[in-house]
Amino acid sequence: MIDKNARSIRVWDLPVRLFHWTLVILLTVSYFTAQAGGEWMKFHFWSGYAILTLVLFRIAWGFVGSTTARFTDFVKGPGAAIAHLRELVGRGRPREAGHNPLGGAMVVVLLLAVLAQAAAGLFSADTDTGMVTGPLALAIADKWVDRATAFHHYWINVLLALVALHVLAAVVYLVWKRQNLIGAMVSGRKPLDDVVPPGQPAPRLVFAPGRLALSLLLASAAIVYFVVRAGG
Repeated sequence: MIDKNARSIRVWDLPVRLFHWTLVILLTVSYFTAQAGGEWMKFHFWSGYAILTLVLFRIAWGFVGSTTARFTDFVKGPGAAIAHLRELVGRGRPREAGHNPLGGAMVVVLLLAVLAQAAAGLFSADTDTGMVTGPLALAIADKWVDRATAFHHYWINVLLALVALHVLAAVVYLVWKRQNLIGAMVSGRKPLDDVVPPGQPAPRLVFAPGRLALSLLLASAAIVYFVVRAGG
């Protein structure tokens, strides 16, 4: 139930928040273990498998999860994005329970970008020593391994730029509109004034059960496990 007198409401479920911050940690681990090389590469691979598991889970959760987690809630057309931009640059206050139209577009772009990076890693190889190869590198021709490896090395720069843009956007909302999007992703709650105009009722949000999230996570992990095993 929603307390009509509450000054904040719950907007993000625990699975979405855990996904977000775990992905941040794993991307950091993957980046620095790749830079270190050597024995650290085994941690790089394990981190990559975990990232792929999380992304598969998040895609599935985007269809059957809680209201604000679903793609249908935040994937909107150009008109909604333009209207949101007008609110952002003007004196208006953007109000959304979940992701705003621009943030929703960024979520989709980031998911696809991370998925592409993780998938390319499965087919990549260290062409200099041949000692470090992705689990599926032997399943395709050498020329495709070379292309996957080149893409994997290049795409991390695109991914870093997208992450930087994502963080910059959160800072802009905090400074310009006094909306703490990062804090909301930690606590799961937003001030009511960031969700609806004063005097209007809070939206009715449906939160999917945690057991469904756990089942999807285990299914995603199983898919990654069998994909990796297929290359062994």
